[in-house]
Amino acid sequence: MKALYIPVLPRNPELRPKQTHPATVLGARMFGWTALCALLTYGTYDKYLVPGFTDQQRNELIADGLASDSANRLVPIPAGNKWPTDDSDQLVLAAMGPELRTLAAIRHRFQLSDVPLCGFIHSINSARTVFNILQQYFAGLCEYDLLLCSSRAGMKTIEIYLANIDQLLPPNVRYRARRILVPLGVSIPTVDPKDRLVLRQRLELGPDHSIALYFGRLSQMSKADLGPLLLALSVLSRRGTVLHLVIAGDDTQMNEAPRLTALAAELNCLANLTVWVNPSAGDKHLLYSGADIFVSPSDNIQETFGLSVAEALAYGLPAVVSDWDGYRDLVTDGETGFLIRSLFPPDIGRLRLADCASSMVEEDLLAQSTAVDFTTLCERLDQLVRDPALRKKMGRAGREFAIDRLSWRVIVGRYEELWQESCQMAKTAHRRGMVGSPVLSFSLENSFGHFASEKRSSESECFITDEGREWLKRPDRFYFLCPLNGRLSPQHFGDLLGTIAERPGIPVGMAVDFVCSNGSRTSVDEMHWTLARLFKYGLVMSPEDRRQLHP
Repeated sequence: MKALYIPVLPRNPELRPKQTHPATVLGARMFGWTALCALLTYGTYDKYLVPGFTDQQRNELIADGLASDSANRLVPIPAGNKWPTDDSDQLVLAAMGPELRTLAAIRHRFQLSDVPLCGFIHSINSARTVFNILQQYFAGLCEYDLLLCSSRAGMKTIEIYLANIDQLLPPNVRYRARRILVPLGVSIPTVDPKDRLVLRQRLELGPDHSIALYFGRLSQMSKADLGPLLLALSVLSRRGTVLHLVIAGDDTQMNEAPRLTALAAELNCLANLTVWVNPSAGDKHLLYSGADIFVSPSDNIQETFGLSVAEALAYGLPAVVSDWDGYRDLVTDGETGFLIRSLFPPDIGRLRLADCASSMVEEDLLAQSTAVDFTTLCERLDQLVRDPALRKKMGRAGREFAIDRLSWRVIVGRYEELWQESCQMAKTAHRRGMVGSPVLSFSLENSFGHFASEKRSSESECFITDEGREWLKRPDRFYFLCPLNGRLSPQHFGDLLGTIAERPGIPVGMAVDFVCSNGSRTSVDEMHWTLARLFKYGLVMSPEDRRQLHP
């Protein structure tokens, strides 16, 4: 008999917005819910144990969309101080997040020393993640415990955290859980070709109109700054490219839609934009089924995997995405879509992870100053709009990849392989002792520098672009570049861009120093961030950017 213990049952986050006080739909919550459904659908374990599980909870899960047969596989056990007598010869304790410390406490409490633990990482850009890992050093973890990482980039960051912690601990104290790469799973949908026409009817578009879809939480602070994507839409519209952009996702956190529509109106592309806030599960299916291209210019270290990208591949959409963390594991450039070069600003080296509000603000500002190659983004979108055969070829390849590598049937099978292996290892593992915990400091560049394609050099030469000259004529546009947290004004952007226009080829560092020394009343760090924003929006370009476009 094989049994899986699940201490907390996730709920369907896509149904939560119907409540009076809607909850933000986060990727980690979506994973928890879909993973539970997949385990109960494709899993081969005999029992799925849930402490204190009630008939009311069962009915709530069914109302959330869990099949009745799946709900009936959940077995209640008493939530008490004694582990119930059980005839299972293989038991695994699993959480839908990184809570190995909590699982280890359960194992220790009930003296289940030969039972492996399994947890999953999601967002890892918080110092709290580091301290959570540090606590796990002293939680009694074993070599047969599992921490499943969804992307190579995320796994590398975990290894960097561990290496830094190891330097501060005695040699005999090490992190014991195995780190294994397993992507997040997706359901493989049935796509009705009629949905393409239905979506165009909903949007009042012609049947031959191309639709690009961004789907994700709407927040330039903690997800992605979509301003450059709107500017790309404006540029393509002026070229005569027939493209309609749909930006869809949860907007309960930041109320981002008004800013996006205001910027689109300013850029004269509002007619080619639909902002679809808080879509239902049915809306989501229609959008993915009816779109032609998926686009996601991710720029935030909060993103670790890219669940929306995986879903797009499952729907057969070619993906135009930033060359970023887990996106690289999902999109093969030129085969299932295009990876667009991403660049951190030169001053990333000064940033540190810290468990305080100012560190969170710095991470937000980093995302807002991280550029996704604007010119290439425009060219790749234009290429796919004008080449339906390429779209179809890439979409077919992406769906095949999703079926073979990302489908829940495959992923659940991989989980069970690892659990079987861990159960076999458990018989020979040993417990650890505990020591004190030191103070830790982490460089964002060291931990996340590999997320972007490269870091822009302070010696890079700056040239104003044609788009930049247009913005100098319309200085009110710089309002949209101002930070959500900070004291920079549109004038600061105009002054810096004007300096570059007057001094073609001026290096990044020299341009920053020049403006700072001429009474701008801004710090060097603020001006570096300002210049990074100008690069991000395609208003400034370096020779390296041109060479990437025309090698």
